[in-house]
Amino acid sequence: MIQRRDFLKLLASIGAGSAVHSGFGFALETSPGLRKGEYSPGRIPNEFSLFLPGEEDALRSVPTVSGIQRGELTAKAGTRSAAIRPGEMFDGWQLITISDINGVTTAVFEKHVTHRGAIAYVTEQEGMIAWIPKFVGSLAKIRPRPTNTPHGVKLERAARYVPGPDVTGLYLLNSSEDPCYENVAALGAEYIGWTLVANEQGGPKVCLYLEPDGKSREIAGKPDGDGSWEQDQLGAYFDPAELLSDENPKVYEYTPGYSKRALLGGYLPVADIGVWNPQYQCGYETMLLLPPGTDAKPLGRVRVMIPEDRAGAYSSMHAIAKDADGRSYVDRYWNCSPESFYAELAGIWNRWSSLYETAMQVRIPDEWLLNAARASITLSRCSYRGLEPTYQIGEGAYTKIPERSHALFPVAEYEFIWAQQIWNLTDDADAYYQYYLEKYVLPNGDFVYNTQDQVEAPLNVGVFLANSARSYDYSRNLDALQKRLPILDRMIAFVLRRYEYSKEIFSPGDRRYGLIYGSPEADLGDPNNDFPKSHPLYYQNSAWIWRGLNEHARCLALAAQAGHDESLIGAATRYAGIATEMRANIQASLEATLSLRTPEMKAAGISPFTPDDIHRRPTELASYENHRFMQDWFLADWGDPALDLGHLKHRELAGMQILGLHTDGAEARTSNFMDHGSLAVKIRQEDYRPFLLNLYALVCYAADSGNRYAPEDALIPGSFAGEGNRYGWASVINSTLQPSVGLRWLLCYEESDKDVCHLQKAAPKHWFAAGETIAVAKCPTRFGPVSWSTRAISDRQWKVMLDVPKGFTGDIIIHIHPRDGKPVQTASVGTVVGNGIVIPRATFGTRSHFELDVS
Repeated sequence: MIQRRDFLKLLASIGAGSAVHSGFGFALETSPGLRKGEYSPGRIPNEFSLFLPGEEDALRSVPTVSGIQRGELTAKAGTRSAAIRPGEMFDGWQLITISDINGVTTAVFEKHVTHRGAIAYVTEQEGMIAWIPKFVGSLAKIRPRPTNTPHGVKLERAARYVPGPDVTGLYLLNSSEDPCYENVAALGAEYIGWTLVANEQGGPKVCLYLEPDGKSREIAGKPDGDGSWEQDQLGAYFDPAELLSDENPKVYEYTPGYSKRALLGGYLPVADIGVWNPQYQCGYETMLLLPPGTDAKPLGRVRVMIPEDRAGAYSSMHAIAKDADGRSYVDRYWNCSPESFYAELAGIWNRWSSLYETAMQVRIPDEWLLNAARASITLSRCSYRGLEPTYQIGEGAYTKIPERSHALFPVAEYEFIWAQQIWNLTDDADAYYQYYLEKYVLPNGDFVYNTQDQVEAPLNVGVFLANSARSYDYSRNLDALQKRLPILDRMIAFVLRRYEYSKEIFSPGDRRYGLIYGSPEADLGDPNNDFPKSHPLYYQNSAWIWRGLNEHARCLALAAQAGHDESLIGAATRYAGIATEMRANIQASLEATLSLRTPEMKAAGISPFTPDDIHRRPTELASYENHRFMQDWFLADWGDPALDLGHLKHRELAGMQILGLHTDGAEARTSNFMDHGSLAVKIRQEDYRPFLLNLYALVCYAADSGNRYAPEDALIPGSFAGEGNRYGWASVINSTLQPSVGLRWLLCYEESDKDVCHLQKAAPKHWFAAGETIAVAKCPTRFGPVSWSTRAISDRQWKVMLDVPKGFTGDIIIHIHPRDGKPVQTASVGTVVGNGIVIPRATFGTRSHFELDVS
């Protein structure tokens, strides 16, 4: 671990400046040792997605089949063919089973390469009907995630955390490369989480969590709802050890770090865990799935590597197959037959792959990141009990059945809706949204949540209003809007009573006039103490209510025009007027507060959290201010860049960030459940690299990189599920969804107050290298759906295809980040501005298809 006294030396050597804006940061000279932009950071391979040369083609080359009868078939690849039975190999593929799937006889094959594999379903009539990626390949290649730190900059946890400069973040941002898995993950140890096995109906009552060795956390005879952890008495509900050889258990014993925890397909709620024992050179692979249903029982498969000296003994009891690695394996099944396991797996794959491919097709150079985005939605939806909400992913500290308190956390519900909307799943999101509104909003417009154990911030009303507006923007579903309007009106009335209170109590010119009182965060709110003087008047509460009303009024005006509804016109006018007045009051308060800051605060340029926040040292920053209050402010998008940068500068001066992730101050820990706030403010900046750093740091250190387990609070680096407070390591909805929100904004970002749509705004340079393609279809925006592809013909030449409906109502800026860092020179359509091609909305009046040559 680099000591604090060495921070400034290292910062100087890499020419460190602010991670966001050149006008802020530590003014240090560049050393000739590591000149800014002229060194390459250490890298490691991404072994979740890596193909060695020829391996992808090998996995895509699936045999055809014919003559299926009596458990045998003829497999053909090219000019070669052979008659094989289940368990036998052909062209590197093992025939796993022959099964009846939806009345069609189907052959199921499996193949492994170095780091990956695939399961293929093949019929005689249609050929390959499903191809499911696997991210467990050769068991012998499983290892702890390596590090590579050639310049001595690394992430390690000291015995006592001391806030200071973000050395690792600045090291990457000042290098010649854009942040990515390969250079971000290289800096430190991985997070190790549990792997969820679940379905959309049963929620925590039927789900399972698997530990790194594949053993379930739940006990045998798992109780209904609540679990008592008595594995020593009852044993695990599922334990792969029961299907392994019991002659020498140490052969398969789990060695910390030597497991590869993945979701089958990359984003299915199906566990695929490989375990390797480096001492005995032996291992196994565990798959576990949960069929649909509230009373479903899990089904499992364990693929066991047999020590060569025991292969002969096993062959008399089990069918043994030699895989491409030359080792012998036995397949064992739990709660099922091979036929039933793969029939259920086919249904699960069809459900989730068709959901995402039908809604919004995406192809990017980083398959691993796309899988993270999709998995985050899958895991969240499989943690809901039908439409019943939750904060907890799977079963854990925040589980509440019947649903109350933590399960009703408004922050989780709003991001759950928001993430699905921006991935073109708005119709599905509306069902969850309406259910929550009808069941968990009180007649007075308050959240049920606020009347039980804690009180959340009133700003959530503003976010719910923005979600409603986005739903209408993306779907133009007037019926769904009309259905929720009466409840939204009650919620608006609830917060407007607080707005009117401050106008009645305080006089114009008072910095408190027109602000909205209330708790700033659930942990700080008490249902028995929710009064005007219970908390300071936090700006994020008022800013979000303004944002919500502004979006709601805009939405109602559009709906009124579409539905020719006079009542909607009246409501739109009224709410727009209130929003305008409210913004003026908030702005007046902000300006007065900013003028009263101490000279030290003014010189530092830090932004206030409340009207009374005018006396503090710029290095003082409380945990909740860093991980919650400023995050809410960022998400509201007030529209004043100086205030946003003031908060980011405050975080930097306090030394409370690691790899661009905010920290709690007392520990090397990030409360990543609110980090969509940091992503929101960083995507708005001209320099896209801090956004990329933030996004990749989240998926590399604040989540398990394979199974996507994401705790509420992540210690950095090298933490694990079970370390510290049980609420801190509980995997939660918001933390899990950050990759989904982040990747969508990376690909397509809509400005809040300008009719501008950015494409590829934060795509890294290597995505624009020769041979790479970015392709997105049916991406929803408030201006209309947009589809596009960017194909790199060379490192300096790109072909862009763009499709929008005629009358698309926003300007489009297509961002290109050349690998050599030099600006884009020409584009056959639009105007080149920096590294963006601007196509004004007037262009879309008569045309919908565009082909751009860019160089």
